[in-house]
Amino acid sequence: MNYSDDGWVWRQHIVGKAQSRAILLVTVVGLLVLASGGFVIGLNVGLSLGWLILAFGIAFGAGVLGAGLGPTIGSLWVVSLWWFIFPPLVGYLTSSWENSTRYHHPRMLGFGYASAHAELLGGIEYGVKFGLLLAILIGLVGYSTGAVVSRILTQLKAR
Repeated sequence: MNYSDDGWVWRQHIVGKAQSRAILLVTVVGLLVLASGGFVIGLNVGLSLGWLILAFGIAFGAGVLGAGLGPTIGSLWVVSLWWFIFPPLVGYLTSSWENSTRYHHPRMLGFGYASAHAELLGGIEYGVKFGLLLAILIGLVGYSTGAVVSRILTQLKAR
């Protein structure tokens, strides 16, 4: 493959391969369905170090598969929006928001909102602001690492 070919970098690393994008989409949707079901039945599936490692793993896997940086960041943003929006949404819809802090979106400061509606709007705001930043940071590092590992493995196999 000629690396000076017009559009190679765009197709290979920004947009990615169609089959790899499909695998990424199915993985992220499946993960969010499992997390949503777990949250609804009462499991503690909120934002934690495990989720951050899992997000890095998604980005790394996308880099190895060549799913593209754009789809990777988009997928991680959807995951981060889930972190910020889904728990307050469940609390808002079930009207059990006041009984537990599990329905609050993740935040650095310890303050909360006065109502479930305000908590949901705050989660949307945080998800858009900080979720995208988180997706870009984790996506860039994870995807780049996965792409480098994939390239090294490809060169080793060629020898």
